[in-house]
Amino acid sequence: MDEQAPVVSVPARLIGHAVLAAIGLAALAMALRLGLWRQSSPGEGLFPFITALAMLVFSAAGLARDRHRRAPVGDTTDVATATDARSGLIRVAAYLGALVFYAATLEFLGFIVASAITLIFILRFAERYPWRATLALAAGTVVGCQVLFVLWLGAILPTGTLWESLFG
Repeated sequence: MDEQAPVVSVPARLIGHAVLAAIGLAALAMALRLGLWRQSSPGEGLFPFITALAMLVFSAAGLARDRHRRAPVGDTTDVATATDARSGLIRVAAYLGALVFYAATLEFLGFIVASAITLIFILRFAERYPWRATLALAAGTVVGCQVLFVLWLGAILPTGTLWESLFG
């Protein structure tokens, strides 16, 4: 984990922040359609709304920061090599692939299994954490989410059609 993230040019960062902001806006609209609150508990769209809002705020902050950033004359540290850019794109593609997998399998596999697989993939393969840390973080996150959302907040998380058909 000593590997330093590749340095990307300011225009590339601006484009990245703008794309993330656009995705955040779309996710925000979808979350609002799901509903933020129902009776006395969180609605299906509350947590996606909070996540989309955070994504939008952070991408807008990054956009504002990078828009006003100027590299000193003669400074070449802001130029990424082709290898660094390629590894950065592969890492972003791994994250996007994991999120697409998560969205596509959440109803079928259920929250626990889909979350665990997604977290394991991100931590082990995109972030290159050791197996012990990966498994501990994934298990802790899934258990923590179950406690927070199901036990404390009374939210209904999908159990998965696969598990309902096998054990239901």
